[in-house]
Amino acid sequence: IPQYYYSPHNQCVYLRHDGNPGAANKSIELALRTTIINQGNKHDVLYENLAVRYGAAHGFGGGDTKRIVIRGCDIYYIGGGHQYTKNGRPVRFGNGIEFWGNADEHLVENNRLWEIYDAALTNQGRGDGKKIRSFETNITYRNNVIWNAEYSFEYWNNDVTENIIFVNNTCVDAGTVWSHAQRPNPNGAHLMFYNNPAKTKNFVVRDNIFVNSTEVCMRMWNDWQEPPLLDNNLWHGGGQPLVRFEKKGVFGVDDFAAYQQKFGFDRNSVIAEPVFVDPARRDYRLAPNSPGLRGASDGGAFGVRLP
Repeated sequence: IPQYYYSPHNQCVYLRHDGNPGAANKSIELALRTTIINQGNKHDVLYENLAVRYGAAHGFGGGDTKRIVIRGCDIYYIGGGHQYTKNGRPVRFGNGIEFWGNADEHLVENNRLWEIYDAALTNQGRGDGKKIRSFETNITYRNNVIWNAEYSFEYWNNDVTENIIFVNNTCVDAGTVWSHAQRPNPNGAHLMFYNNPAKTKNFVVRDNIFVNSTEVCMRMWNDWQEPPLLDNNLWHGGGQPLVRFEKKGVFGVDDFAAYQQKFGFDRNSVIAEPVFVDPARRDYRLAPNSPGLRGASDGGAFGVRLP
């Protein structure tokens, strides 16, 4: 495996490879550590039918945004740039679509996201409720197909969170991503929910498909002031645990009933292996014999619904 080092002092990349790298690779590409579409301080913008790829920071990113629509885009091979060094170890980063800090009235729908270093979709912020505010409100993620991201959906905030809706998304193979083995902390999960001191209202995760993960389908710190609504989802861990709560236990298929009873989540959810039309070709539509065609909150299909 080729190894490389970037020297920020002389802005050079040094590549080490046993032999001629041209004999083993058709090309060598260097991704700039920059957000491809920086929408900080922007409002009333529609992004549609774009291919956003090969950036070492975020695909879409920026804080203080209002009324952004991201629709029908392909977002892939994102992240991996060096963000900072902590305790002598480099911290790398990169999300597909990130709303940072103040974010209001956003719609993310009908996109495909894959090969993402961190989270395919996320809203997050470090507001302190005083001098630095972080209002994350009225954000809807729906009908997106995600595969091969370390996390499908990541959330954390310290200030105010309201009306976050994650519905009818199809999420496959969390942690099965180009960067997983390179991470200092490999921890693939479809849902990554951290400590949540934010004042939270109407956080909904419903009617989704979560299939296969390298570590766990959902990792959660259960200290929310108002718990999220998690229900009517289809889960299939691929042999890994379904849920891991910080200091509160790990729950797999055999423990799912105990998880439902203890936390009140996923009371109407289903554990089953979905049958896709052609997963080898990334066709994640549900096949006619799929158990996922019934059971969502309206009685219909889990996951993405095509028009």
